[in-house]
Amino acid sequence: MSVAWVLGAAGGVGSVVCQNLSKQGWKVVGSGRTEETLQALSSQIDNVEILPVDARDEVAMKQAVADIIETHGRLDAVVVAVGSILLRPLHATSAEQVQDTIDQNLTTAFNAVRSAAVPMMRGDGGRIVLFSSVAASHGMTNHAAIAAAKGAVEGLTRASAADYAKRGIRVNAIAPAMTDTPMSENLLKSETSRKISDSMHPVGRIGEAKEIADVASWLVDGAPEWMTGQVIGVNGGLGTIKPQESIKA
Repeated sequence: MSVAWVLGAAGGVGSVVCQNLSKQGWKVVGSGRTEETLQALSSQIDNVEILPVDARDEVAMKQAVADIIETHGRLDAVVVAVGSILLRPLHATSAEQVQDTIDQNLTTAFNAVRSAAVPMMRGDGGRIVLFSSVAASHGMTNHAAIAAAKGAVEGLTRASAADYAKRGIRVNAIAPAMTDTPMSENLLKSETSRKISDSMHPVGRIGEAKEIADVASWLVDGAPEWMTGQVIGVNGGLGTIKPQESIKA
């Protein structure tokens, strides 16, 4: 049975990825920082084994991979569905907030790729899915820290895809826009903020967790072997097309 390691497994997107891959016959190792939420996840989905880990911790990540290999003998895919959202003007963003944003978005991705690459190279290769943001390529107000961190994730995606292309490892990323998940609930808590967020997207609404998770799952199981180093925008058209303007008579 193929083995997938999902980081941020109890989150809005990660939990759906776990569910999708379980239904497709994968053994899923679900990781996150809080064991309680992981336990709840494993009680709801078949073929999910939990492995608490802080993806910011280099040593802990290496040990987590060693544990997976010891238990299952292989690692075929990694989905790094972890991150954070910080919306502040650049001049009002502290050095500590910048570092925290980097740690939660870039360091986690870097640690995941570095820890998983060696066993994948020793095996039959594998799939790695990272997460960027539409803000990495589309200038948006109050997004300086997260745009910088996610821009680096896109660079990591392409560079690691190049490093391991001939070793059978495919590395791709997804760049969502605003998505309705627990991570974004504070930004969507009022009806006004929800309407503003909906109107920013040409399709007229924010995204749903399943829409992002389904693409991540496809990158693990379904995407062609010839596809690597790509950043896929799943963003309701934000950043690529202009919203249609309403014309009042």
